[in-house]
Amino acid sequence: MAKIMMLLSKKYMQDQAEKVIRENRFDVDTIRIIETVDAVDEARRCIEEGANIIVARGVQAQLIKTHTNIPVVEILMTAQEIGLLVLESKRIIKKEIPCIAIVSLKNMMSDISCFDRLFGVKLNCYIIDSFDEMEQAVENAVKDGADIILGGDHVIRSVEKYHIPTLFLKSTEDSMRGALQIASKMAYAIDIEKSSQAQFETVLDIAFNGILKIDSYRTILIVNRVMEELLGKSESEIVGKQLDDELADIDINAIESILKGERDNYSTSIRIRRNPLLLCVAPIRCDQVITGAILSCSKIKNVSQFTDKNIHNMYLSGRIAQLDFGALRTLEPQLRQSIELGKKYALSKNPVLLHGEEGTEKELFAQCIHNHSARKNFPFLMVNCSSMGNREQYGYLFGSTAGSDGGEGGASGILQKCNFGTVYIGEIERLDFASQYGLYRTICYQGLMPGNLNGEKSYDVRIIAGTHRDLSLLVKNGTFRKDLYYSLNALTLNIPPIRERKEDIEKMVKQYLKQFTEKYSTHLTLTDEAMAVILEYGWEGNLIQLENFCERLFITTYKKNIDQAMVTGLLEELYPEIKVSNGEKHVIVYKYPEVSDIVELLKKCGGNHKAVAREMGISTTTLWRKMKKYGIANNYEYEPPNTERRP
Repeated sequence: MAKIMMLLSKKYMQDQAEKVIRENRFDVDTIRIIETVDAVDEARRCIEEGANIIVARGVQAQLIKTHTNIPVVEILMTAQEIGLLVLESKRIIKKEIPCIAIVSLKNMMSDISCFDRLFGVKLNCYIIDSFDEMEQAVENAVKDGADIILGGDHVIRSVEKYHIPTLFLKSTEDSMRGALQIASKMAYAIDIEKSSQAQFETVLDIAFNGILKIDSYRTILIVNRVMEELLGKSESEIVGKQLDDELADIDINAIESILKGERDNYSTSIRIRRNPLLLCVAPIRCDQVITGAILSCSKIKNVSQFTDKNIHNMYLSGRIAQLDFGALRTLEPQLRQSIELGKKYALSKNPVLLHGEEGTEKELFAQCIHNHSARKNFPFLMVNCSSMGNREQYGYLFGSTAGSDGGEGGASGILQKCNFGTVYIGEIERLDFASQYGLYRTICYQGLMPGNLNGEKSYDVRIIAGTHRDLSLLVKNGTFRKDLYYSLNALTLNIPPIRERKEDIEKMVKQYLKQFTEKYSTHLTLTDEAMAVILEYGWEGNLIQLENFCERLFITTYKKNIDQAMVTGLLEELYPEIKVSNGEKHVIVYKYPEVSDIVELLKKCGGNHKAVAREMGISTTTLWRKMKKYGIANNYEYEPPNTERRP
């Protein structure tokens, strides 16, 4: 039950309160008579003793509210009590229309706006917000011609020097009854909330899932026992922290969309202390307002169990995935969408098809999906069979059958070696038809039927395939099996090329430069103009091309500041564009759309800058700047801009 404690300033108030409590059977734990200077200390003592509500009056109530967080019910003077004091004042003053002043904190008074007419008096009320204003209010009452002043102890002491009659604002059982009724209703509400909270906590404690409750600011409010175990921290270490501080792997943008009401639910895979988990998030709605969210984390069931020896051998043989989605931090919406989809695909046991240009992060995504799946503690292997012959492909994937290699038993393929784990097969379109069929059998039936009567080999392995080709076109052309295509393409994930992710290019270039600085013990910087050239280039080889270009740029530069001329010159040297004209190959400047136009116009105009600028609708200064940017300025003599104004 919620505890109600009363802190009162007078003995007569205690007598009134005790009488009201007996008559109305209010449940009050303690009543204490205190001095105003002790109000805050006494209130804190009550809180330590388990008080949930404090009942107090006037200055004491105000001090307690200001300096503690406990709910305070203020004893309010009723209109009836003030009316009795007005009649007593008229009896003392004995004037036909006496001037009565009331000096009080506003937390003590009820509405007395019609008392002038009701009692035939001139009633001046000086309602103050704080104790510091009391002296000035008394002085104002005296100046306004008060015949008598009503107030509390401090008011009466302040009036003594003016030799004006006073009356203490004495409460009756009526105001005590009103305050205790409010306190009892508050206690009932607290008891209901406590009961609901206790039920909620019981549900949380017996839940098999880890549960977090957050508010609209992503602050953690509640954590259950399972979540404590998952995080490896106690409740006191978690509650009050920001969600993204405790769950570093979480997508904050998705959580914000829940809190803003943009989506009704959210589910994905997440890793906590290297353990893959299923995360479900739902908003908390109160009167159509979202006040927070509930997050539930459950363990993803393992497909099987490995022995310690198996795990030891797996690590020794290097059949592990090193990376997770934490390595794919990006600000680009396209890649964030792919990452979110990859986390969802990790929850499934079905194959995934990763589609992206050469050099995109297909292998990295494969590792991340594996490490966010139930197969995380089992083998992971990346293979590419494109350089093998048909027979080699089949044997490498599925092994040889008994006796085919001259031995008593057949050799194991990588699918058998990675049983219960994940195999990433790059360039899936390069597999021959026999291997395609074997892979289809593995996916659909977890097994492969050999060409003899020795029985079927069984595999429980997840396939992740990678390609930069449109497999549907290959199916139409008859070079890719339709059954395998439909087994793979349900969970397709497209990885956008790096040229569509400008912020990622800049981030990766800075990361490469830092990496090469440590590797070669040389500090170099890149000018803004040089970075702009890199950002504009097409990078058809994506990250592979970008990283190798950055290393070549780093180790061959002869200046501390790498400028745009160095970048454009190296791009022209490494990646020239080849055009065929009349059966002859011509090397031209690398692939910037307007470079070819500028070069052709310069040839056409005999290198005349004015004529070229006129054709392009730009100034000669702008033309020269473009030529310098694209690394073709050295091939043509510079004509100063002011030559245009010569007669």
